[in-house]
Amino acid sequence: MAPLQAIWTHTEQHRITGTSLTAVIPISLVGAAVYYIGRGRPQVDLPVAFFLVLGSAGGAYAGARAAPLVSERGLKMLLAVLLVVVGVMELYGGVLGTVPTLHAAGGSPDPVRYVLIVLTGLVIGILSGLTGVGGGIFIVPALVLGFGIGQRVAQGTSLLAVLPTAMIGAATHYRLGNVDLRSAGWIASAGVPAAIIGAILAQFLPERLLATLFGLFLVAAAIRIWPRRSGPPVSRRDGVRWPI
Repeated sequence: MAPLQAIWTHTEQHRITGTSLTAVIPISLVGAAVYYIGRGRPQVDLPVAFFLVLGSAGGAYAGARAAPLVSERGLKMLLAVLLVVVGVMELYGGVLGTVPTLHAAGGSPDPVRYVLIVLTGLVIGILSGLTGVGGGIFIVPALVLGFGIGQRVAQGTSLLAVLPTAMIGAATHYRLGNVDLRSAGWIASAGVPAAIIGAILAQFLPERLLATLFGLFLVAAAIRIWPRRSGPPVSRRDGVRWPI
């Protein structure tokens, strides 16, 4: 949502951040519910989501507080770079077949692994609060490529894990005046039914295809978001555009 707002509405980046985090809450909630009840077994890893939240909650607050200190251009550049990195990782896994497809929810407990998941959540929370991205674009590749979790389970887990992060980030940005509630409501009203349809489709599409489509979208969004230098200011006089 943050990339699409930047592309279509040209809204100020700090306001995009708060509005996106607000709108993603109901969308993620219904999407996670579909993944949990889909295909006869949950496509959500509850322990992994819990430990991600442990780290991401504090990170989201810190990132949201730090966002006003970063320039508009800086936020756009940061978001674009992150989208490219994540998109290329997803494309690499999807095209070359390195995306795990066999991991199901509910693996055996591993204390070291869960500590690493908490630290991953902390970093993702900071990035989410800074850029306004709910966290899913960072969580999915982190779980797939970093922890060997299947693409579909990673997507369902991310939808659940981003909820507390988005709530904290949205509340912080709201207090800072960076939330357009009307826009968030319109986005959510369209996003909720679309999330249900998308989550149902994801239950049946091959996981490598999911990763490839995800990667292509992220790279395309990054290219559109990257800030471009504007030309010299001009004024109109007698129907002619004169450089100032």
